[in-house]
Parts: sequence; structure tokens; C-alpha cells
Amino acid sequence: MDFWILLNESSTVDMQQSIRMKNPFDANLGRSTEWENVDTSKYPFPSEIWVIRSTWEVILKIASVLPIMVIGSLANGGLIYSVIKQKSLHTATNLLIANMCVADFGTCLIGPWMFLCYDFFQNYILGDVGCRLDGAFVHALTLVAVFNLSGISYNRVSAIVFNRSNKLSLRTTCIMLVFTWISAMVVAIPLICFRHYHERQWINYLETYCTEDTVLVYPYWHIFAGLSVWAPLGIMAICYSAILIKIDRYESQALRSKYPIVVKYKGRVAQVLALIVLVFILCRVPFTALIIRRAQLLKETSKAGQEETLYLLWYSSRYLILANAAINPLLYGCSSSSLRKELASCPATAWLIRKKKEHESKPCNVSHLNPQNVRDLQPRSPCAS
Repeated sequence: MDFWILLNESSTVDMQQSIRMKNPFDANLGRSTEWENVDTSKYPFPSEIWVIRSTWEVILKIASVLPIMVIGSLANGGLIYSVIKQKSLHTATNLLIANMCVADFGTCLIGPWMFLCYDFFQNYILGDVGCRLDGAFVHALTLVAVFNLSGISYNRVSAIVFNRSNKLSLRTTCIMLVFTWISAMVVAIPLICFRHYHERQWINYLETYCTEDTVLVYPYWHIFAGLSVWAPLGIMAICYSAILIKIDRYESQALRSKYPIVVKYKGRVAQVLALIVLVFILCRVPFTALIIRRAQLLKETSKAGQEETLYLLWYSSRYLILANAAINPLLYGCSSSSLRKELASCPATAWLIRKKKEHESKPCNVSHLNPQNVRDLQPRSPCAS
């Protein structure tokens, strides 16, 4: 969902010569036909003409987006390369992570430019093809990423909680990889069908904009929010809660055993899983807030100044989605010791990953151990790796 689409649907302006636009937020109207049929070439453009944002704002926003492009492209590309290069990393979870990184790589490489094109220019500059494909392309990549996140959560809970009995096989995983792309493109098709590019000539300005049929697409955004935010968030919360409960029970059993031990990795696992869920909430939920706010405005009379409020929500929500695509490979790559090791040795990502120091282990002479020492040796937990 893009701000200029919202802005073109939400702005209510008093035209000169007593021509007034109807409220485009009427859910039964979409863009009002009453003023669509007006010959606007007889009237001056009813808003300030600024064409492109100020130089300092352009520079500042490009500087804020460049780190996302650089870090996101290198991190996603490095993780994809590491998984493909090392056959030992061809596990179901790693393949799902790599597939997620393919979508996030496209988001980090192309998404920022489309984002800036929307934001910098007063007119829509991507034309009819861009109007139809831009939203579908960006949101399809978003769906591919979150579908894989859901698969990763399921595979982890299957391996740890169900003792790998329900873990995804490589064949099933490959089918799932293809399915995520097909299903994401199917869900994104309405944005191709119901978006339209328009040109409108005024006395002193040629206005170009991209809009969508709010009557048909309005319910779609709520479905999209459910698929891209609430469904994966629910799956992650359930799966990771089950993992923490399993670890907690394992620790309780270990403490009640004949030779009690403390599960030292419990806190670290909890921190990693909590961080994954927290980042997802911070980066994805604002987009849902934008949809809810838009739904409210569709039922209200337009008021002065609401465009500025809507713009801040649109800008922050889309920026956070781009940031999430750059953070994901680092977050999921560092949550696995094997992936972290590969990322630390890859030239593209070595500067992003702090390499752990390897401690030399002294050889242990078993002959010098007495029975009392042997009793102190405890088997390593199967969940520690």
C-alpha cells in the first residue's frame, strides 16, 4: 500500500470556481465520479506545486536508505551463497532461511528505489506498468519472506519439541519453497488488476497518479495483513513458546536426576527467540496500523492536515519493512552456529559478524581420572547443538 495512492484517495480540496471534490474515503465511491468528469483543464491546480522535495530532504532520506540497501544486499547474498556452497548446510531449516533471503534480497535491492520514487516526487513517475507491478512485486516478496518464516518456526518446533518425528524432509521442503512463491504471486494478483494509472491536465500542471478501486481492494488489505503479519506472528509465538516450554521441562528433569545439571543455554535460547519475535512485531505491525487507520478514514469526512499524519505512518511502516528485510539474514544467520561460522568467514559479511574466539582445549588423560572425577562428567544435552 503506497502513500500517494492513499493521498489521491483521501485529499479533499476546494477547487476554484466553486468546484469541490467529493469525499474519496466513501467506501462506496472509491475515487468519486462526480469530479472525475469535470474538465480540470479549465482550472488551476488546487494545491501547491513542488514537483520534487527539497535537496536536503532528498539527501537525508537517501542516506537513511543506503545502509538498508548495502547491508541487506550483502547479508542476504552472503547467506544465500554460504548455504549453496556448503552441502552440510543443505538442511530443511537452512533452505527455508535461504529462500527467505532471496525474497529479502529483492526487497533490499529494488524496494528502496520504488519507495523513494513514491516519496520524492509530487507526481507518480513510474507510469502504468509501474503502477500495476510495483505493489504486486513488493508485496509478493513480503509474503514469500513471511511464509518462509512460518516454515522455519514449524521446522524448529518439530525438531526440538517432537524429537524430529515431524521434521520437514528435503523433498517436502523443496515443494514448500516453490509453493511459497506461487502462493505469494497469487495473493498479489489483485494489485495488478485493480490499480490504475491516471493523468489529469490542469491549466498550469499535468497531474499523474496511481490509484486503486477501494471498493474491491479494501477487503483485500485486511486479508493481506492477516497473511503477512498476524498469521506468521501467531505461528511464531506458538512454536517458540512450545520450544521454551520443552527446554524448561528438560531442565526440570535434569535437575531432578541422580546427577543434576543446569541447562545453561536456556536463557540464550529465550533471548534469541524473544528478539526474533520482537523485531517482527516492531517492523511489521505498523503496516497493519496503516491499514486500520485507512479503514477509519474511509468512513470519515476528510479533514485538513490528515495527509501529514497519514504520510508519517506510511513512511515509517514502509521503511521498517525494508529494514526488516536487511535484519532478517543477520538475525536468523546468527541464531545458528553453523550459519554464523560461514557468515563470519564470507568476505561479504565478515565485517558484519563478530567472529567468536576459539579456545584451545587441553587433552584429557582418562588414565589420571579417578572414579570420583568420572562421576562429575555429565553427558551433553542433545538440545545444546
